[in-house]
Amino acid sequence: LEEMAKEGDKLTTTVRKSPGLFKTGGLATVPAAAALGFIMTPSRRLAASAVGSAITGVAGFIGKSRLDAATEAAARPALAQAIIDSGVDDPDLASNVAAVRDLYDVDEEDFADMCSNVYKRYLIGVVKNPIAKTGEVKELKLLRNGLGMDNLAAGAAHADAAREFYRQTCLFTPEEELEDPEHPDRMSIDKFLFLSERAFRQAGETEEAFKYEMSRVAKAYKIDMEEALERVAEIAEPFYRRALSSTRAKLETGAVSSDMLERARASLGIDKRTAYDMHVTTFNDEIKELLGKDAEVELDPATLRFPEGTMERLEKLKEVLGLSDTDADYEIQLEATELFQATALKSMEDAINGIVDPKQAWEDLSRRQTELCLKDEQMKTLLSSIVMQSLGKPLEETITFANVNNEAAVYDKLVDTLDAAEQCKLVLDESGWDEFDDFNAKFFDPWSGDSACGFISPDKRLNLFKIFLVRAARKSESGKELTDDNYEKVMEVKEMLGISDNDLNEEIRKSFGPELMKVLRVAVDEITGEDCTEALVDNMKERVDKVIKDYKLSEDLVREYAGPLYVKACNIISQSTPGGVPNKDRMGSLDALRGLLKLTEEDTQPAHLEVFGEVYRTSVLETMGPTGIIRPEFRGPLEELQGRLGVSKEAAKDLFLDAVKERFEPMVEFLVLELERSMLTKQQLSQKRSVDYGEDVFQTGKSADGQLGIASDTNLMTDIMNLIDFYTENDVPEEQEVGTKEIEKKVMEGDEEKTVKEEVPVMETVYPITALESGAVEEELAELLFRQFVVGAFTAQGPNAQRYEAAKDTFGGIIGLTKEKQDEISGSIGETVYDNYIQNSMSTKGSLDQQDMMFLANIQAKLGLNEEQGEKMLVASQKKVLSQEVDSLLNMEQAKPEMVKAFREKCNSMGMELEKDVGISKQRLVRMFEMEITPGLNKGEITVDDADILTEVQESLGLTPEEAEKVFENIVDKRAKVTIGQIKGEILRGREENCAEGIKKIASLAQFTNGDLGLEVEESTAYKILNLYEAIDFSDEEKDDVEANIEVLKTALGLVPVEA
Repeated sequence: LEEMAKEGDKLTTTVRKSPGLFKTGGLATVPAAAALGFIMTPSRRLAASAVGSAITGVAGFIGKSRLDAATEAAARPALAQAIIDSGVDDPDLASNVAAVRDLYDVDEEDFADMCSNVYKRYLIGVVKNPIAKTGEVKELKLLRNGLGMDNLAAGAAHADAAREFYRQTCLFTPEEELEDPEHPDRMSIDKFLFLSERAFRQAGETEEAFKYEMSRVAKAYKIDMEEALERVAEIAEPFYRRALSSTRAKLETGAVSSDMLERARASLGIDKRTAYDMHVTTFNDEIKELLGKDAEVELDPATLRFPEGTMERLEKLKEVLGLSDTDADYEIQLEATELFQATALKSMEDAINGIVDPKQAWEDLSRRQTELCLKDEQMKTLLSSIVMQSLGKPLEETITFANVNNEAAVYDKLVDTLDAAEQCKLVLDESGWDEFDDFNAKFFDPWSGDSACGFISPDKRLNLFKIFLVRAARKSESGKELTDDNYEKVMEVKEMLGISDNDLNEEIRKSFGPELMKVLRVAVDEITGEDCTEALVDNMKERVDKVIKDYKLSEDLVREYAGPLYVKACNIISQSTPGGVPNKDRMGSLDALRGLLKLTEEDTQPAHLEVFGEVYRTSVLETMGPTGIIRPEFRGPLEELQGRLGVSKEAAKDLFLDAVKERFEPMVEFLVLELERSMLTKQQLSQKRSVDYGEDVFQTGKSADGQLGIASDTNLMTDIMNLIDFYTENDVPEEQEVGTKEIEKKVMEGDEEKTVKEEVPVMETVYPITALESGAVEEELAELLFRQFVVGAFTAQGPNAQRYEAAKDTFGGIIGLTKEKQDEISGSIGETVYDNYIQNSMSTKGSLDQQDMMFLANIQAKLGLNEEQGEKMLVASQKKVLSQEVDSLLNMEQAKPEMVKAFREKCNSMGMELEKDVGISKQRLVRMFEMEITPGLNKGEITVDDADILTEVQESLGLTPEEAEKVFENIVDKRAKVTIGQIKGEILRGREENCAEGIKKIASLAQFTNGDLGLEVEESTAYKILNLYEAIDFSDEEKDDVEANIEVLKTALGLVPVEA
């Protein structure tokens, strides 16, 4: 600013001395002598000006604009001087600045530019000193406020200053050197960035505005925004670090607080995250100093400890720094861990080696915890680490020995590790903490990388255990057993190495299984021999039990080996007995062997089924005999055989069904063959089966006959009944409970009868073997077989009829048809029977009488149809017969009205609606109406007085009155037009005598329409027709009727207008 205050030429200096003289409002020009005459030595600029003035002829005067510029130029040094005189921290700085503007009468816009220029020069001057000071931030803020600069002006000033300063710097310093953070010019640039960032933030800029202004400054220095802010942080953080150091020094004076640090952060622009990290570092520095870790000489870690009052001081510092308990505790533990481990590891090793007892070791550890201000949770974590190290070391040595196949050393090291683990457990027990109760789960979790054995791969852990297991057996006196002590160690090593129960059993099986298998084989061979005694069984059992006990083998392992051995024993017994059926003594040997092998009766049943199952099945087939039915006297011996062979009841049931199936399938196939023989020709059957069956086994080929249009084969019915008897008398069907139902029954309570509800099971017959499931018949043929059986049952007479009827459902189940399918087939047969019978009856009697209805009811019962099904079939059959009858009637060329009438009356008497029930379309009903009415109309039998006849026909046919009226009008119109045409033809040919009947018909038809027949007749012809009608002899008719006919005839002929 001092340099700026000295700037200016002689004119501006003169203006600064008397600014008012040169800013007089009415003065346009000033004599040059007044301004220049006193100058003793003109400057080069003035001389040039004078020469120029002389050339232009205006040298004697100085223009007003020239003086204005000089005045404004003089104001800048004056402004700088005013700031120097006042100082940036002067409260009156703003008023002094305003006084300079008023004194030189500079307009606001120009003065704002001057202020920006002054601020820029000041900023550049500040950053020329590369050492940043926090007070400079405040100076710039005060200067800006004093100059009255807004945010836009300040931003522009910083950007301009940055460009100018970078240009000046690069004149003497290469850009490559500015990459060095220690270079003074680089430090000045970083200081500029810091001051700019602070200026923009403290001005309350929006985030968008801040980024804009800061990016302009960064761009001037050819860096991006991110790098600029990183450099700002590198300037700000040392200031805040000194503040934190001062906080530690003044902590006990009470002169520091978290609010003071917050103000310092706000002043320096330190964000919360960075500040928090610095607070943590400060807290850590304090911990190190309290522990003496910052001493220049190296000290023994075991001697370092916190002084008295440490926790109180750290608690104060934590509150001032705003740290969480977790972070504070972590920093304490971080610095104390190394010191604790230096002592604790030795104490634990002394306990393991027996130098100190567990209680003394714990006391040493607890005392060290107090010295290092460790909380219990921190202590637990550190103790876990100590135990891991104490146990991990011998395990690492164990792995080393295993890698060189030194099994003896592996065994010894694992024992040492067990001892070490026991001592560690005793030490931890002294703590009384629950976390260490399950020692193995805590420190020997094989799937945790933090456990003592977590670093050992699963295959290596398993190998170590195998070595220990085998060596443990060799350590016994006999070298061939696991003593109780050694077995206990084996189980401890199992837990220590994280060996699963499955792996344990597998290793025991691999290591000691051969010994067990050897003694078991000897036992099987001896016991299944011819000379088996109780003493032999006892001696062999003793040998087996000794091996099991010596090697601590599980019964599961014994049963694993026992299964195949028992099957072998069964085969030996079976092969040594006639027919494969062992006697009582041989089965006793198997029973004894079962006990020796630790097997239950259920365990041995699969073996008995495998060896003796076929024997039982063959016996079942033999007892069936030629009929296939097992006689009652053979059932007891079969049950006895099942027990002797050791086959379970369930397996025996399956074997029995398998034998039944073997006999069942040929029987079904024979039924199918018989069915095809009865239905196919010789050529068809030979083609289907590719076999020549000869000449005498086929039917004649004619269609089924019989009273009801269905027929059945008597031999087929007999064969089917044989199959049913085979199935049922062998007790193949089973009753299964499929649910429950509630019934009411009467009980006596004292002398009173009461009705109570009881829940009873709902049973359903199940057929384990069916023709469809066995593949003996295809579904289509199965349905056809059932159809034939139902037909046979229906048509049968005499004693077999009831038997066939009762066996229908059973046969349907045997061949595998569902109840729904059976009902469907029975229903279709019922439809055929109903159709044929009703057609026969109605064709002969015209309708069904009471005897017919009773017969149909009997059919309904025989087919197992309910009342609703029977009613539906009756209606359907009647509809079918009536539909065929109406088709025949309407297709007849000369059907008489009486036939139509008789048909509709028949339908009405049966309660059948022609359209809805019989299915006659509306068009055909109209035709029937025409067929019945038209002949009577033509003959004159239907007159206007016979409306009741029309109504009766209309209602009987099911037409509406409107529909009938429309049809009748069409008939009348059509007949009238035909008749008038005939009359015209006769008149034209001069045969008037032939017109009488036609004219009467026209008059009769006109009665129905009040004369409106729509006829087109010439007037002359009309009068001729009228005259002819009047000439007819009507002496037999009433005069009034004749006159009425004449009037409607006139209307019909167009001689009288039609009345509206």
